Amino acid sequence: EGARRPLVENAVPSDITLDSSTRMLLITGPNMGGKTVTLKTVGLIALMYGCGMYVPARAAELPIVSNILVDIGDEQSIAESLSTFAAHLKNLNYILEKATPDTLVLIDELGSGTDPSEGAALAQSILKELLGRDARGIITSHLAPLKLFAMETPGLQNASMGFDLDALAPTYHLLVGQPGRSYAISIARRLGMPERIVVGAENILGPEGGKLERLLETLERER
Repeated sequence: EGARRPLVENAVPSDITLDSSTRMLLITGPNMGGKTVTLKTVGLIALMYGCGMYVPARAAELPIVSNILVDIGDEQSIAESLSTFAAHLKNLNYILEKATPDTLVLIDELGSGTDPSEGAALAQSILKELLGRDARGIITSHLAPLKLFAMETPGLQNASMGFDLDALAPTYHLLVGQPGRSYAISIARRLGMPERIVVGAENILGPEGGKLERLLETLERER
């Protein structure tokens, strides 16, 4: 309860639960919204607790984990002939090999770096395997099929980072139980992308492309 990222001043606290019913949390939402920070917060708190340190939280009930399996950031390497996607796959192979019920799995931007459809299919298969191994963890992604997959899959729960629709700015609050919108076009407009480019993107996306985003927008407004 009230978990905060160490060394971040005035960090927004988050309540995070991983248990037998919610073994994996899928966090979606906008860029710059705090997804990766939340993921790293959980990993750092698990490490601090394992070292016998006090943890930055209002209250906590934690296990000692045997392993923290992580895929965060871009580890492409010219020397090792690894692209961004190949580097992710190398890490994911290791995670799948080592995942057990007493490991903590932290994967940032699962399914990214390749064709979105194939990336989403691969990500769903990886999540099924991790759930089958009864591992606990937090996954972040922007892929729409994963949001739908989490709605239908026992043990996997949607979560999102809050976003102020009026100010077009993140609130950094973790909202459990609801998938989040990516707001890519809105953020591009806010950061000064030429209006003709933004409008062009909206036209290319079309009414069908924005169907899930509009559904999520309605849910956010109702909430």
